[in-house]
Amino acid sequence: MRKPAAAGGFYPGEKEAIEKLVAECMEKARPHIKERNCFAGVSPHAGFIYSGVPAAATFLSIKELKDAKTVVIVGPNHTGLGGLVSLSREDWELPIGVFKNDVEFGEEMVKNANFLKPEEEAHRMEHSIEVQLPFLHAVNPSAKIVPISMMDQSLEGANDVANALLAAEKNLGREAVLVASSDFSHYVPSEMAEKADKEAMGHILGLDAEGFQKEVRAKNWSICGYGPISVAMLYAKAKGSKKALEVMYTNSGEVTGDYSQVVAYASIVFPR
Repeated sequence: MRKPAAAGGFYPGEKEAIEKLVAECMEKARPHIKERNCFAGVSPHAGFIYSGVPAAATFLSIKELKDAKTVVIVGPNHTGLGGLVSLSREDWELPIGVFKNDVEFGEEMVKNANFLKPEEEAHRMEHSIEVQLPFLHAVNPSAKIVPISMMDQSLEGANDVANALLAAEKNLGREAVLVASSDFSHYVPSEMAEKADKEAMGHILGLDAEGFQKEVRAKNWSICGYGPISVAMLYAKAKGSKKALEVMYTNSGEVTGDYSQVVAYASIVFPR
């Protein structure tokens, strides 16, 4: 059992408080929502007071999440612990309940991967996947999860995860929904953040994973989950998606009032 590492910090530590805050985020997100059939989405992973509304927007925008049996959640590795691309095979416990792991689906992915390996240490103290789960619980508490942490966020690593996901779907005869966990620009003035992030989103919305990866490195964009976002682009494009859609974009200055050093957040979906 993977125990909570971010409860009481990124989000409240008690069930009732979590459910109340998630409901408030979802209510604020609703004006931005046009529910769609989607293969995947991008959701931010900061403290809920900062990024909860765009996270809620992603989960509310994807029709398939309501009935999904399996949700693959791919996040960046912030801690430096564990392997390069790490699959958790444990169930995950949060104050709101236990999320069952789809071990069969994860093991099928590993069989078809070169980078992806079963490994728990990368997940122990990492928040980027955990903070998605209260939003998943709100829309579909019975969904099973496949948590994947990426320390290697290269195009090769992203291709490996996307291809393994496609192979698992084919071999098991069932589809999953993919959630890529990422924030956008970090600790820059809001104008600078928006300029860089809109440029990045040009690649993301066009499903241009290769161009996105090149520009992340060339322009030193501080998008922490560029690997998971690349997985979403590659996977959705392979499934037949033609263009991603921006649901909403915001930054921490909207909460703090300080726009001189912001972290930016985007909700993006990949329609069928």
